[in-house]
Amino acid sequence: MERSYKRPKRQAVSLTSLLDLLFVMIFVSLIQQKAVSPTKEKPIEKVTQEKVQKQYFEIKATFNFYGTSSNPSLPSGKYIMTGSYKRKDGALNLGGLAWIERPPQYDMVPLSGKIDPETGSFRGRVEAIGCQEFTLERKLKREKTPISGEWVGTYSCSQGKTGLTLTIE
Repeated sequence: MERSYKRPKRQAVSLTSLLDLLFVMIFVSLIQQKAVSPTKEKPIEKVTQEKVQKQYFEIKATFNFYGTSSNPSLPSGKYIMTGSYKRKDGALNLGGLAWIERPPQYDMVPLSGKIDPETGSFRGRVEAIGCQEFTLERKLKREKTPISGEWVGTYSCSQGKTGLTLTIE
């Protein structure tokens, strides 16, 4: 009787399993070696309502437009605007709220720009199709906010150069 001898098969470990194990070991080793340097945390500054009020202002204004010497046939109109002023960067953004006197076929336009407290000027863009820029100078100062008062100048839209008096409360 002839017996054939068969060798028992060894369990083969796949190469990918060994590589996975190697990566895990390296990862654990790196985590253990990483030294965490202490960071200095800045103390949290208390933000008070008073501090917020000094930096950010809710603004109400009256937008009064009219003809100029170079464009005298323009109708006049007036509406109320609301917006916000950030003292830190001088940014003032205003949008129309309600008409006081509306000429036919005229719409309210939003303003966005920067106020320069040193020169007393407010310059920026009229944010509407067909409009461009505006330039205002402070003529009358009031004490309600740092920018309260009467600002006078012009703006340009499709109707041409238009006079503007912006009264900020």
